[in-house]
Amino acid sequence: MPNIKRHKSNIQKVSRLKQLGVLLCMIPTLTQSQEEIIVFHNTENLFYPQDDSLTMDDDYTINGKKHWTFGKYNAKLNALAKTYISIDAKQMPALIGLCEIESNHVLNALTKDTPLRKTGYKYIHYPSKDIRGIDVALLYDPKKFKVLESFPMTPVSDREEDRTRDVLYVRGILGKITINLYVVHAPSRRENNIKKELRQKIFENIYTDIQTKIQQGEENFLVMGDMNDNPWDETVLSGFNLEYHNEDNPQLLFNLMNDNKDKTGSYVFSGYLFSFDQFLVNTNLKQRLIFSGACNETFIYKPEFLISKDKRKKYDRPFSTYKGVKYEGGVSDHFPIIMRLNTQ
Repeated sequence: MPNIKRHKSNIQKVSRLKQLGVLLCMIPTLTQSQEEIIVFHNTENLFYPQDDSLTMDDDYTINGKKHWTFGKYNAKLNALAKTYISIDAKQMPALIGLCEIESNHVLNALTKDTPLRKTGYKYIHYPSKDIRGIDVALLYDPKKFKVLESFPMTPVSDREEDRTRDVLYVRGILGKITINLYVVHAPSRRENNIKKELRQKIFENIYTDIQTKIQQGEENFLVMGDMNDNPWDETVLSGFNLEYHNEDNPQLLFNLMNDNKDKTGSYVFSGYLFSFDQFLVNTNLKQRLIFSGACNETFIYKPEFLISKDKRKKYDRPFSTYKGVKYEGGVSDHFPIIMRLNTQ
C-alpha cells in the first residue's frame, strides 16, 4: 500500500520549488532600480539605399544586386526597434552595441524615425576604413549612461586588403559604476580565413589596452561584439589570454558564452551553429551579473519573431533580412545577445 503521507509531502515540496522558481524569475523585476540591460547585435548590413562612391556598398542600393529599396530599409529599421523594445516590458536597454552599421545616416534614422525615439537614445560612431563601409556603434540612454570619453582603436596593418572596421572604445558612468566598453566586429572568415591572424592581433590589442587601464586604476571592463570566432577558438583564447593562468598570469577576462558549445548559438551558417557574438567581462563585472537560472535564460535573445520559420533546420536559425540575394524580410542573420548588470 503506497505511503500517502510521503506522497503528499513530495507534492508539497514540488509545489514549493515551483513557487521558488516563479520568485526567482521575478528577481529582475524586484531589483528594477538596481539593474541595467546591455545588448549587442550584428544588424546584418544596415545600409542606406543610396550609393557611397567611397565604399563597396553597391549590392545594397536601389539598383544593386539585392534591390535594397527604401521600403525594405524602413521595414528593417522598425524591426530592429521592435527587437530592442521587446527585451523587457518595463525598461529599455541602457546600452546597445551594434555592428554592420553603414553611417550616421542610418543611426539617426534608427534612433529618431522609429519607436526608439521615445527613449531618446544618442549614439557614438566613428567612420572606419572598412572596405565595405560597415562600422560599429554604441546607442546609449543619456539618462542612464554618462559618456566620459570615446575613440576608435584602428587595427594596424601594412596591407591594403586588411582595411577593416575599428574597435570602438567608450568610457562612461552606468548607474554608480564607471565602465570601460569595447565594441568589436572582427574581420570575417572569408577567403579561406585569411584574416585569422588579424583577428587575433585585434583581440591582443584590446587585452593590452585593458592591462594598461588596470594599471591606471580602472576597475570595470566589458568587451562585446561579433568576434567571427567561437569562444573556444584559438584566436579568442589566445588573444584575450583566457587559458593557462597562475599567480604571475592572473585571468583578467571571462567569456560569458564559453558554455554555449553544442548547446546554443547566435549565428547559423551552412547548417552549423556558431557563437560568434560574445560578452567578455572582468571579475568585477562578472560579480555584478544578474542571473535568473530558473527562467532558463541564456545570454542569447531569440523570441519567436526573430527565428526563421524553416522548421527543417537542426538549430533555430535567425530570421535574416537576406539569404544570399533572396529577400526574406527578417531582422538579421544574428540573434542579439543580452546581459543584465547590477549598477548600484
